[in-house]
Amino acid sequence: MISACRDRTQCLRLLFLCILLPLNAMAQSPQPTTPEPASPPLPRSIEDLNLKGAAASDPLFSDSILGLDTPIRTVLFRHGLLFRMEADADYIQNTLAPPAAADAQTYIGQRPFGAYSINPVLTADLRQFGLRGAQLNINGHLQQGSWDQAQPTAWAICNLYVYKEFAEDRAELQFGYIATDFQFIGLQVGGQVASGAQGVYAVLPYEVGISYSPLTAPAVTFKYRWHSGAYLKAAAQRSSQPGSEQDALKRDAVGLRFLPHGDKLVLIGEVGINRPAEAGKLQEWYRAGYIVNNTPYTSLRTGLKRSGNYSGYLLADHQVWQPEQANPGRGIYIGGSAMVVPADLNIYRLYDEARIYDEAPFHNRPADFASIVASYTAFSQDDLHNLAAAGKSYSRSSNSVTGSYTLHLAPGTYIGLGLSYVNGPAVTPKSPSALTFTVQTSLFF
Repeated sequence: MISACRDRTQCLRLLFLCILLPLNAMAQSPQPTTPEPASPPLPRSIEDLNLKGAAASDPLFSDSILGLDTPIRTVLFRHGLLFRMEADADYIQNTLAPPAAADAQTYIGQRPFGAYSINPVLTADLRQFGLRGAQLNINGHLQQGSWDQAQPTAWAICNLYVYKEFAEDRAELQFGYIATDFQFIGLQVGGQVASGAQGVYAVLPYEVGISYSPLTAPAVTFKYRWHSGAYLKAAAQRSSQPGSEQDALKRDAVGLRFLPHGDKLVLIGEVGINRPAEAGKLQEWYRAGYIVNNTPYTSLRTGLKRSGNYSGYLLADHQVWQPEQANPGRGIYIGGSAMVVPADLNIYRLYDEARIYDEAPFHNRPADFASIVASYTAFSQDDLHNLAAAGKSYSRSSNSVTGSYTLHLAPGTYIGLGLSYVNGPAVTPKSPSALTFTVQTSLFF
């Protein structure tokens, strides 16, 4: 009882002091005659609605054909909405031989190849619903090509997801229908959608079931980055269908089926260090990852179904020359890639790449991009044994060297010119080396 009284007395004294001290301070300090105005909220930027969380970046909205201040874009932005569209077109042709017959084509460019794709994107700022640092992304995809095996006709939803930042914007969460190849690995040379389009792409992650446009899949991704530039990223994704893109599109044309029969789970994990260029500091990006898929694949060795397909990858890009500190991203970079998959479950089993590229080769053309990429792709020995048993000719591997230059012609307008020498352009039949010429245009509205 005495202890309780003492506690009550101490509480009353503390309460008295809490009331008395502020009143005393107010009496001794002069009161302002007019209230201080509240700090205005930070203005929203239209760039808040640009692509976030991906392994490559889209151009700024100021670098678009429509620009920033068009009436429709202004009205949409007032309501927390943004519409943009990207249109791409490609032309590829081998210059060392006449075009092959239509029923004999085995690689892109063996006959003149043309293709286009259109990607309309609607982004909604979810802060209007009390979610700071959140956005809804809806992305359509229309594509068509002159050779269906390379680019079949498709009209699909390739992204439909919610993005949310938290933990002082160091953590990122995405969930919905996501093209996860754009979230991991960093296949775009230079890490930019517009200027990195001329790189040589590895097909190994796609063999293992990672989703891509137009074959999206339901997924959840999480990323956490530290102030040092280190980061950890992971995803759980429904697998893409093993086999050809044409077959997958026939089964899920729109891209919104949640769990087609037979498609299981893909898990992706990636760790890395990504430090952007600053004045006097060179850019560096190192990452390593692992993809595992428990969907049954047909073994090239036994012909039986088995799960356990996987891909391990290691990539590095480092800036080696920074000619001006006012534009620290400008300069020369070198990089390399190494990827591997099981040879009994995949036709392409090994991929190595070396690259050197120059962002803004000329001072007066800050958005141009030049690159030289050399690659080596090894084919599955099990698949080659099957081809030999069937009496077919084949190549054991494919080597390529690609030089390209991307010009920024006008706001939102890019054109890329490339020349690739490929030894072993197809697995079967064995084909002469090819020298393919590529023209690619990218338009951002």
